[in-house]
Amino acid sequence: MNNIIELKNVNVVYDSVRVLDNISLKLKSPFFAVIMGPNGAGKTTLLRTILGLVKPVSGEIRVYGYDPAKNSKAIRGMIGYVPQIVNINTYVPITVEEVVSMGYLSKVRPPRLLTKRVKKRVREVLEIIDLPGIENKMFTELSGGQRQRVLIARALIRNPKLLLLDEPFSMLDFNIKCEITELLYRLFKDFKIDILLVAHELSPCIAYQPLVIILNRKIFAIGKANDVLRLEVLKEAYPGVTTLPGGVIIGEDHA
Repeated sequence: MNNIIELKNVNVVYDSVRVLDNISLKLKSPFFAVIMGPNGAGKTTLLRTILGLVKPVSGEIRVYGYDPAKNSKAIRGMIGYVPQIVNINTYVPITVEEVVSMGYLSKVRPPRLLTKRVKKRVREVLEIIDLPGIENKMFTELSGGQRQRVLIARALIRNPKLLLLDEPFSMLDFNIKCEITELLYRLFKDFKIDILLVAHELSPCIAYQPLVIILNRKIFAIGKANDVLRLEVLKEAYPGVTTLPGGVIIGEDHA
């Protein structure tokens, strides 16, 4: 199949700091891929560049054949984006139905009405994420894992071809991380949705043999975990690496 995502020598600069340095990457459908790297590595910036929210200072990028910076509307019609849950205001009194429907209504012209058709689609995606019948619950009443599933449902409501997820495991315990990974892999296998997620740890995903992208402003390796999670690669990509008899500690919450 054609490349879904293709970057050639892409550079992104913030305040004279090069955040992405000469990034070249090709991802062909189908893919279930994980971007790993230390804090400040440019992982979120890479996702936002793919979405067209960040414009490179140089290089070429094509997503489904489009330049995201010039065709952001077309791109966002094909991609679902799940931001970090820490960026969601959990104190606003809003129902699950309202949260999920925002994924559809935010992309249509006013008046943005919660029609019967939209409500029906909300119920459908809540079934997909294994949380049927919670549309009238308050988002603030949900557990962390349930909130993450609802944000995934919000991204699914427009039937995307690709899901981009920024730290979907943030603030979740390990068992819930594994459940979220299982859901994402089911979306990949059963619904044919390509998955590209940012993660600080690979262990919840490892059983599904994802494509792993090691990033720290530059791409240091791309491949299966057994091929890229090698000491020499990790020492290049991570600022502090400690070797122990039982494994490797690579700083922050990576191990």
